[in-house]
Amino acid sequence: MGPGAEIPSKNRITRKDKGGRSGAGLACLGRYREALAAFDEESEHVRNPDVLIQKALTLDRIGLFRASLECCEQAISMEPGNSDAWFVRGLTLYYLARYADAVQCLDHAVTLDPDHAEAWFIRGNCAYQEGDLEKALRSYEITLSLCSEYPKAWYNRGVCLADMGLFHEALESYDSCIRINPGVSVVHANRGGALAALGRVEEALTAFDTALDLDPGDLTALNNKGILLSRMGRDEEAMVCLSRAREKARGREFPRRVW
Repeated sequence: MGPGAEIPSKNRITRKDKGGRSGAGLACLGRYREALAAFDEESEHVRNPDVLIQKALTLDRIGLFRASLECCEQAISMEPGNSDAWFVRGLTLYYLARYADAVQCLDHAVTLDPDHAEAWFIRGNCAYQEGDLEKALRSYEITLSLCSEYPKAWYNRGVCLADMGLFHEALESYDSCIRINPGVSVVHANRGGALAALGRVEEALTAFDTALDLDPGDLTALNNKGILLSRMGRDEEAMVCLSRAREKARGREFPRRVW
């Protein structure tokens, strides 16, 4: 029941400069290679850890994680108390699946800045990947106490609660996510899973259909709708969904649980 499309979120680091020819502005436009050149030019004129942090985020976006870590380490050496530098280093380690190392950086970031919602959020993702649902849930709830309109945190909180068998609470989290951003199919698919677990089968089918309206190839929705239809004795419809799910799944990994 994992996510299949990105849910936009507020990012205090990447939204500092959304226009112009600066590295940050170019990165926000998706012009990453140009952005890297601009960051290098900016670095020639001023030693600024924020430039290195922005460059590290841009390197992450194109998968150059080792170079990103080097930028973070330079930024930390220049300003050891910069929470964003520690956050981006933790984020990069998270991308590399080095979860224990990532948590050390993220813990340092939130020690420096307890209101760093993004650091708490990624800390939750690390805990989830390590199987610590309680720690993940606490991190997401701290994130939401700092930024209540953070849809990815509501969604991931819902995933944790569903994994813990707390389907009523999970449903509330998915509903909060949908209130903020109704257009992501996998949230509706997971909402359908929670409704099905609560025995609310017709509502679950509606949720799966909403997910498939948004993304006809949503594997979570196709698979779970097929299973639910089978349990309801609607075998022909179930076979159609499950066949489509198998076809879509060829050569693809099943979506991740948390975002």
